[in-house]
Amino acid sequence: MSGETQGHYSRNTRAKYGANTAIYALIALAIVVVVNLIANRFVKQIDLTSSQIYSLAPQTVKVLAETDRDVEMLYFDRKENFAGAKDLLEQYPIVSHRVKLTYVDPDREPGKAKEFNIKTYATVVVSSGDRQETSRGLLEEDITNTIIRVLKGGPKTIYFLTGHGERDVESTDRIGYSEAKSSLQDSNYEVKPLNLLQEKPQIPEDCSVLVVAGPQKDLLDSEIETIGQYLLKGGRVMFLIHQSTPEKLKGLMADFGADVSSNLVFDTSGAGRQYGTDEVMPLVEGYEDHPITKDLRNTATLYPMANAIQISGMSIPGAKLSLIAKTTQNSWATTDVKSTSLQFRKGIDLEGPLALAAAGIYRDPATNPPAPQDPHNEGNPPEETKSVGPEGRIVVVGSTDIIANAVLGFIGNRDFFLNSMSWLASDEDLISIRPISLEDRRVQLSTGQMSILFYLTMVVVPLGIVLTGFGIWWKRRG
Repeated sequence: MSGETQGHYSRNTRAKYGANTAIYALIALAIVVVVNLIANRFVKQIDLTSSQIYSLAPQTVKVLAETDRDVEMLYFDRKENFAGAKDLLEQYPIVSHRVKLTYVDPDREPGKAKEFNIKTYATVVVSSGDRQETSRGLLEEDITNTIIRVLKGGPKTIYFLTGHGERDVESTDRIGYSEAKSSLQDSNYEVKPLNLLQEKPQIPEDCSVLVVAGPQKDLLDSEIETIGQYLLKGGRVMFLIHQSTPEKLKGLMADFGADVSSNLVFDTSGAGRQYGTDEVMPLVEGYEDHPITKDLRNTATLYPMANAIQISGMSIPGAKLSLIAKTTQNSWATTDVKSTSLQFRKGIDLEGPLALAAAGIYRDPATNPPAPQDPHNEGNPPEETKSVGPEGRIVVVGSTDIIANAVLGFIGNRDFFLNSMSWLASDEDLISIRPISLEDRRVQLSTGQMSILFYLTMVVVPLGIVLTGFGIWWKRRG
């Protein structure tokens, strides 16, 4: 082959290879474009973080999925700061086509800022119909609660009973309830005190839920009668109990299905040790199928100094109680409430699992007779029928500390408390797992571990690289 022919052949070969490379590059580019188009059309985003920090919480998703009204979100800030809020805000219209998101620079659109009374940067305003609210912050919980307030209208009222040594909703002490009050207010509830120590005690007509939080002194007969009549007429009450719960109040709860005889629960499963708790702070991870707890699967709740709850044998007709949260089998309850012994006494102590929370309803048997038993369905309970007339509801919790400031933030406690209040207030659409704050995932290293890390990265690895290079050089030299 002549030099000219060989050069021509070489040029043809290079051209052929160049063309093939270009074709392959175009095919790869086309594949990337098609994959991106499919992802943008069908997969909005995938969150691979362990805490799902780039995904909206189940409660947010539920609220947006169930609304039949259009919601507009306006974010007011300097244009150069829009990008910092997009990761969270743009998830809302992704979840629901009902949500419209608009970014507004108040310096460039002062008329819009004046219309919505914007005084500070980084402000979210939510509007729907003729209602609008300004978010109290830029966290997901703040924005979602603002949407709830706009969609639900005016707040319902929660009353906390006072006058008998109950826990204080204004107290910021570790055993106070100020955090619980703030959580209720953020969830569109108004919180007020209620004193029934009057000649003619009366529960206000705007009372959506009455909370009786661990009174130290017994209630008067007139107060017990008032609360009992309130339940019979469709009222809603949460009882937070302890080992010294007054006797008359125990009798009232027994009427509606809950036996809260004094006892102290010990849990020796060891499950709480990873959270720094001990045997008198039992963990609950077992829940029954109830609206309050249906979304709490695999979520732990903590009940310090707990009193177990059992089904009462003295409940009035029409009252029905369900035990909805239970401890592990490695738990028991002793009636010797001052005992510090971790020794279970067979035949004396109550064996686990033990219920630490219960929820019950009351329906007037005169207007809600039991459903007839199907003869072909023998052995199974009759199906639930729709309630006729008012339905009273109670929640009994075996610890007054479950919503104390020092404990409310524990994994599932806040969700359990707010879910209970939502069920009692007939706000079942708000029952879910709420947004959580970002998890602190810093690695804590001991002095020894830091020394190992130092020598590994500064000595072992560099020396290994040097020795490997020297070995390769020596082999090639030989």
